[in-house]
Amino acid sequence: MATLAASRALTIAAASFLAFDGAALVAGGVWLHRPVLMVMGAALILGSLLVGFYWRWHKRQAVELARARQSLVAEARELQDLLRRN
Repeated sequence: MATLAASRALTIAAASFLAFDGAALVAGGVWLHRPVLMVMGAALILGSLLVGFYWRWHKRQAVELARARQSLVAEARELQDLLRRN
């Protein structure tokens, strides 16, 4: 459970850092009339959104793997019980 909390904290920190840098670049691009800075800032903001989406997908995959593992353990126990009886 501690790993999930650490993963969440690191993901939020990374996404926040990217979003802040992107917003700063967009603001700087608007202020200095530099379209390239605005494009780079937008790319960083998009990257921060992608980090969030990927983390949610990864979390769902981890839950699915945990369920499959529990199912496999239960099936292995059933097979062990069957072997003990026969």
